[in-house]
Amino acid sequence: MSSIDSSYTTPTGMTGAGGGNMLRITGMATGLDVDAMVKKMMAAEQVKLDKAKQSQQTIQWKQDAYKDIIKDIKDLQNTYFNSLTPDNNMLTSNNYAAFTANIVDSSVLSVTPGVTAQAGTYKIDFTGGHLASKAAISGTNINGKVTNPSLSTTLGDLGLSGSDSFNITYNGTIKTISVKNTDKLSDIINNITNATSGAVTASFSQLTGKFVIQSSNTGSSQNISIAAGAGDTLKVLGLTDGSGQGDDVKLMITPPGGTATTVTRSSNNFTIDGVTYNLQSDKDKDNSLNPAITNFTVTQDPQKVFDKINGFKDKYNDIVDKIQTKLSEKKSSDYKPLTDAQRAGMSASQISAWEDKAKVGILRNDNNLQNLLTSMRSAFTTAVSNTGLSFGQYGSNSIGLDTSNDITEGGKILIQDPQKLKDAISQHGDQILKLFTNVSSSDDKTTQFNENGIFERLNNIFNDNVGYVGTSLNSAILTSYANKQYDFSSTGSSGKNTLPDQLYVQQLTIKKITDEMSTKQEKYYMQFSQLETAMNRLNAQQAMLSSMISG
Repeated sequence: MSSIDSSYTTPTGMTGAGGGNMLRITGMATGLDVDAMVKKMMAAEQVKLDKAKQSQQTIQWKQDAYKDIIKDIKDLQNTYFNSLTPDNNMLTSNNYAAFTANIVDSSVLSVTPGVTAQAGTYKIDFTGGHLASKAAISGTNINGKVTNPSLSTTLGDLGLSGSDSFNITYNGTIKTISVKNTDKLSDIINNITNATSGAVTASFSQLTGKFVIQSSNTGSSQNISIAAGAGDTLKVLGLTDGSGQGDDVKLMITPPGGTATTVTRSSNNFTIDGVTYNLQSDKDKDNSLNPAITNFTVTQDPQKVFDKINGFKDKYNDIVDKIQTKLSEKKSSDYKPLTDAQRAGMSASQISAWEDKAKVGILRNDNNLQNLLTSMRSAFTTAVSNTGLSFGQYGSNSIGLDTSNDITEGGKILIQDPQKLKDAISQHGDQILKLFTNVSSSDDKTTQFNENGIFERLNNIFNDNVGYVGTSLNSAILTSYANKQYDFSSTGSSGKNTLPDQLYVQQLTIKKITDEMSTKQEKYYMQFSQLETAMNRLNAQQAMLSSMISG
């Protein structure tokens, strides 16, 4: 029996190539073009096969269109809702701070003004002060015990024999560190970190030749001490029984128009009155230079927040435009996926032009995309509870940012009043922050949506539809519909009607049609073969009778 694959067409000709792998020589007795006749007899079945293939192609195009939209949304997510890129993350509070800081000496500190910062000049005075420090115990140089010691140097190399232990006490907790002479310095460092769950760390410097044990955190609350065991571990490490105490940062800060105030903190990174300080040097803690003072100035800069919102708006609108276009474009019945026979008579450019027209309207009124677009619009148009500001262009508490009134634009976001938005950023930074980024603590879905900020809502909507940032294949609505196959049954009836499920059903349908065509084609050829046999017999009988009569 011949076989017909998914690219089945029935050729003509005396070779019988249309019969699959079997070589046929037909019509010799009857004079009939059997291949041509079989092809015409198979025409109805060929139409069924062409339609099945066209349906399969339409589903594949729909899948490609879905993936293209998903890609754009993932790109928006990665750009504006990614915690790994805080400078662009629209859920990060610092991106709503309408201030710029100018630091006189950036080697001393860096500062980040928040939304509640005050504009003006700040003075930092380290006179008699210092940075926060870790509790530390530093050993003596061990370079004399072995040539060029390194992290791979063992305790045996340094003179320890057998096994030993020593105790580390940190913040009231005691841990015993067991060692062997085969342990490397790197092993000791790892053991200390693991035993104290990272509260105490150790390090060795090839440059100084010193082994150091210290707390992970800074501040006066940090203290550590070490005590030797029965052996010489501490001695070979250049350490002795001892203790170390951390210290708090101490300095004077004078805010704009204010008075100098002494500040003590356990960390060199802290936030006061909306300004985050990251201290890197105490400049002159011994006060040998006078004065040990540096300044920085905070100025209002609403434009940088405006630019971030505007940049998001442009990328967001591109996605809205693409989805709205797909939902509203009308499909032409004149352009369907090409059959194999049609393709054979067209050039590559003609095929491409035809398919561009055939793809139009394949997502018209798509339910998933319509729900997504409705949710996105609702994220902006539903008032955020208790912010004191509103999305829109009218009213004293509006921010000048609104949705388009043109329903054909699908709810694009427009900055209708740029100055109003800039004024809101400058004068109501904390309310702008809440309007866009507030996170509700409620478990009730409706209350949660109403209390969440606009960008927090969008972030949740995108997570539900395409998955979290950094994920590609997931159970989100659009992603699973475009990529997840649930149906692997032989009947194609146990899936969830995702696009891969639909493709699978079409594959089964195409296989069934081609199998039926193969069977029917063999039947027709067998019937013509029987006719040939009968004609041959008839011709033989006629020849014999003719011979007898003529004789």
